[in-house]
Amino acid sequence: MGRRGGAGGSKWRRPHRPLNPGLIDGGVVGGSRQRRADGEYHVRAISGAAAVKSYVCPGCGLSIAPGTAHLVAWRADSLFGDEHAASERRHWHRRCWQIP
Repeated sequence: MGRRGGAGGSKWRRPHRPLNPGLIDGGVVGGSRQRRADGEYHVRAISGAAAVKSYVCPGCGLSIAPGTAHLVAWRADSLFGDEHAASERRHWHRRCWQIP
């Protein structure tokens, strides 16, 4: 069976990459804090020019192609802290995030 996830393999097998301090600054740089039914989230817009990788949207399960503007969201109320929450951030289509 072939490898999944491209040249880097599974993200769970790669070495830990420290969190970019610009993501968490008491709030979110260039983003907002939003409440959803399951808790609070930091949400940041990613421009098409900054979107250089492909992601799978957890809302619809479809691919977000490189060059596509989208949102990235992570828990703002994680019991394990902001660093852990940001390491589990997910990339969403804008419309998928808006659907409750």
